[in-house]
Amino acid sequence: MADIIGSSQQQGKLLMTHFKSVVNGVNTALKDKIRSPLTITLGDEFQGVVKDLDAAVEVIFWIDELMLSADPAYKLRFVVNYGAIDTAINEEVAYEMLGEGLTRARHLLGAMKSEDTEILINGIDDKDDILNMAFKLYRSFYNDWLEKDRPVASTFLKIEDYKEVARIYKKDISTMWRREKSLKIDEFRTSRDLIRRLAHE
Repeated sequence: MADIIGSSQQQGKLLMTHFKSVVNGVNTALKDKIRSPLTITLGDEFQGVVKDLDAAVEVIFWIDELMLSADPAYKLRFVVNYGAIDTAINEEVAYEMLGEGLTRARHLLGAMKSEDTEILINGIDDKDDILNMAFKLYRSFYNDWLEKDRPVASTFLKIEDYKEVARIYKKDISTMWRREKSLKIDEFRTSRDLIRRLAHE
């Protein structure tokens, strides 16, 4: 489950157009990892059911990377809750499902709005704390990127060779090497790899 951080301060029409395209894109790209597709339930929220913790992590990473190209810039707040769903899982749309898992996720997402938490894992008892610490580290790198940095960071994440990135942006190689270092791209990738390993253990 996720919602848009600070949605009331954004331009509604542009925001919703991009938000819908992100949700649709993730449902298509990661359909093998999703049991009930991400579905916009309120204007600035979506919910869905994924196959496992690995899948939830990939959904978050995929969406965060798509957010780097958003104009105007915005971010999502995520909660991943492991819990029971009492009704049949709707594989067409994430509606008409009931259970403690969904109820708890919605409660946690609401509570996060008054806290300094952007990604929360809950219900994976032996992993909750360490995953939440790792996600906090991950988002600290992500949040350091200014709006003007986000397109460049997105390119670095797609193309690992800074020389090729320099060619794309028509900059000299040393400039883009320094830019990659100042944006801490390697550290950001490492934080993602760490989370993937923790989730998969």
